[in-house]
Amino acid sequence: MKLKLLLVFSIFITAFSVDAQINKAFFELNFDANIDVRSTSYSAYQMKVEIENFGSEDIIVHFPPGGFFLNLDSTEQNLVVLFYDMIEVKSASKESILIRTACINPKRKPPKKGRTTWVYNYDDKIGKLILFYHENISIVKMATGAEHHETLEDQQNFLQMCVWVYYNAEKKQILDFATKYLFDGDKEESKEFVDIFFPLAVTFIDLYKRI
Repeated sequence: MKLKLLLVFSIFITAFSVDAQINKAFFELNFDANIDVRSTSYSAYQMKVEIENFGSEDIIVHFPPGGFFLNLDSTEQNLVVLFYDMIEVKSASKESILIRTACINPKRKPPKKGRTTWVYNYDDKIGKLILFYHENISIVKMATGAEHHETLEDQQNFLQMCVWVYYNAEKKQILDFATKYLFDGDKEESKEFVDIFFPLAVTFIDLYKRI
C-alpha cells in the first residue's frame, strides 16, 4: 500500500513539475516582468543572451529561426536567428546562451561588439524559409555544392547570403561576401558561383514571397 501511495505521489509531483514549467519564445519576453533578457553582440554575428528568471516557475526559452534582434542603433544591422536553440532557466536563477544569426541590412555597418540595445520580434515568412533550408539541406547541397554546408560556419555563411537576397541585396554585395567567406579571397571562383547562385536565389525567393 505504501509503495502504491509513493508511486501515485511521485506521478503527481512529476505532473505538477511539467505543468509548472513555462515555454516561451525569446521574442515573447519583451514585457515579462518575471524575466529579464539581456542580449549582447558577441562575435561573428553571434548574440550572447542572458536570461534571469525572477519567477517561481522554471522556464524554457526557445530561439526559433526567424526570431529578430532589432538594433536600436539605426546605423547598425538588425539580426535574424538562423538555427533553432533553447535554454532552460530555473526559478530564481540566470543562464546564458550563444545564438547564431545573420544580418538583414547589408548596407548598414555590423553591430558594435558589446552592444546591448536590442528588442525582439519574429517574422514567420523568413523563419519558414530558413527552416526549408535545414529540412532540405541534402537537396541544397546537391544544387550548390556540399563544401558550402559542411560546418555550422559554412551553413551560417550560406544562409547569410540567402537572407540578404530575401531583403533585396545587390549582386555585388553577395559577390563581396562570397569572395571573403566562401572562397578565401578567390574572386574568379566566387564570381562563377555567384553568377549561378544569385539569379536562382532571386527567382526562388521572389516566388516564395508571393505564396
